[in-house]
Amino acid sequence: MNDKKSITCIVAEDFPELNNIYQSILNHEPDIRVVASVTSGRELLCAVEQYLPDVILMDIEMESPTAGIDYCRQISRSYPDIRIVILTCHEEEERVLSAFEAGAVDYLLKTDSMSDIIIAIKKAYKHSSPIHSYAAQMLRKQMRAMGHYKEELQKFTMAFMTLTPAEVGILKLLLDGYKQKEIAKYKHVELVTVKSHVTRILKKFSLRRTSEVVEMIRSLDAQDFVRQSKSV
Repeated sequence: MNDKKSITCIVAEDFPELNNIYQSILNHEPDIRVVASVTSGRELLCAVEQYLPDVILMDIEMESPTAGIDYCRQISRSYPDIRIVILTCHEEEERVLSAFEAGAVDYLLKTDSMSDIIIAIKKAYKHSSPIHSYAAQMLRKQMRAMGHYKEELQKFTMAFMTLTPAEVGILKLLLDGYKQKEIAKYKHVELVTVKSHVTRILKKFSLRRTSEVVEMIRSLDAQDFVRQSKSV
């Protein structure tokens, strides 16, 4: 195929022997042309600026364990038309999600066959990259978690809005680690008054212990919301 119609590709892999293997095999594909092979992110940025490739086959671990993700994010922002296929030994959920968040269009393991890698490059070029099963599973899990978070945040907000300013004040002190006796002393009220407020707070949140309320607030990252709310 004429070079003008070839898929131009940069291989970024810090292991020289593996880099050479990828370059050699890809160059034997009639519709793929490796315009540069680099072993670091810094070299990659220079090559990208020089060649403006269609696709980058990029290892996650170069200068650091997550260098590939960092450079992926940088390149995606500066050159949104370049398609990046991440290649790694790792199948960690956090890395997979970070790679897609950074702008990668596909995520392959180094144990995948060269046929899979070649197909991934061609599909990336055609903007038709599939999400492989292990990546799709992690993305679905993340989406379920986000849905659960939104549901729990809504429940929390609705319950919180029923609190009186006095109850909000008690909740703020509980969030800061105060015990009920310490709250009574701090507010100059009887302990029975504090316990009465706490009982109503627990009932409104449908929980049994103050520690559960505090944990819920922290898990929802709602500390600032509580501390900024009106209280007495």
